[in-house]
Amino acid sequence: MKLGIVVAYYRELQTIRDVLNAFEHIKTPFQVYLVEDCSPVSFQEIIDEYGDKPWFNHLRNEVNRGSAFGFNRGVKAALDDDCDLIAINDSDDIAYPDKFKLQIEAFENDPDLMLLGSAADMVDQDTDELLWQCSHPTDDKTIKRQHKLNSTFVHSTVVYRREVFEKVGFYREGVYMPDYDMLTRVLDAGCKAANLPDVLLRYNIRQDSQSVSRPKKLIRSRMAIQLRYFNLLNIWCYVGLARSCLAYLMPGKSTTQIKAFIFQNLHQKVATENK
Repeated sequence: MKLGIVVAYYRELQTIRDVLNAFEHIKTPFQVYLVEDCSPVSFQEIIDEYGDKPWFNHLRNEVNRGSAFGFNRGVKAALDDDCDLIAINDSDDIAYPDKFKLQIEAFENDPDLMLLGSAADMVDQDTDELLWQCSHPTDDKTIKRQHKLNSTFVHSTVVYRREVFEKVGFYREGVYMPDYDMLTRVLDAGCKAANLPDVLLRYNIRQDSQSVSRPKKLIRSRMAIQLRYFNLLNIWCYVGLARSCLAYLMPGKSTTQIKAFIFQNLHQKVATENK
């Protein structure tokens, strides 16, 4: 199976080499589509370093168009190159060596599988501290149910079968959370989905990111998507919207900070009990 990896890049020069170097472990035929969204940071050194790699494709937007446009441009290039599977890898998240091997095997073993993610290490980019390990439901039924509450995928772990884009189209531009919007449409279309339980990615969290610094904006955007795809006959749509409303009304720390606090205290407790 031929793999296409889409990386939408803006200014993450400090991590992009690690992202690209991680792909060297891939044994199956693959192509990388690095979509540069009119970056204000000079990108020439990356082109000089990777430009002669047979798998490296650099696509530059002459004006800033946003992440959804970047994803779509990369996906369309991968489809034109007859890629069977299309992975999304954000420009500051690092795939672990076995990620694509295990995901490709899962697609080969299940011809009905259309969407696949995995668990991930959530790491503070500045300190290298493991904040928590993010894992989601692994079976299709539970994924579809719980996705009504919140996303059931770490977006940078996601791999699509090419038929998904033929069935539901591409990322919707002008949406604050194009990943949650896209995944919701894929699941609502009945595409079979799964998550591998393996931790296959390092997800770097920046303290100035929107999820950390402006959590209420993220929740408002999630609520807008929940309302857009609201199914009056699905009880989980009501539960998900109520949960988002409650999260929005709660004062204090972001979800990211709360998850990190819980994870670190649980590990501290386990370490104490094992002494």
